[in-house]
Amino acid sequence: MSELQTAMGDSTRFVADAAASILLPLALVADSNARSRARRAAQLLKRGFRVAIARTSFEAIVKAACEIPDLILVDSSLGEGADETAELISTCPTTAHIPIFRLAPGRRLPSRLLAPAH
Repeated sequence: MSELQTAMGDSTRFVADAAASILLPLALVADSNARSRARRAAQLLKRGFRVAIARTSFEAIVKAACEIPDLILVDSSLGEGADETAELISTCPTTAHIPIFRLAPGRRLPSRLLAPAH
């Protein structure tokens, strides 16, 4: 097989993989604690979500508006900014339709998020 054929085969697989992943729902995890972010992201990835990460309230607001996730998880580890973040996202016309789940530090993800889709 020539290098061109190999490259074309690789790019075709890449495009197919990328197209398939776009169909997965996107969850935005806003959490200032690195271990908690990683744990929650891993749980969501196992359940078939794509995951975007925000480390600050500002980053969560920007990513919510730019990436338009299917759901947003806001951890109270963001401090007082957690309430304001959820409020701004829920009142912005671009992001008002996105479900927002408030999480306490160290708590598990809501079981309804991890339940198999029907």
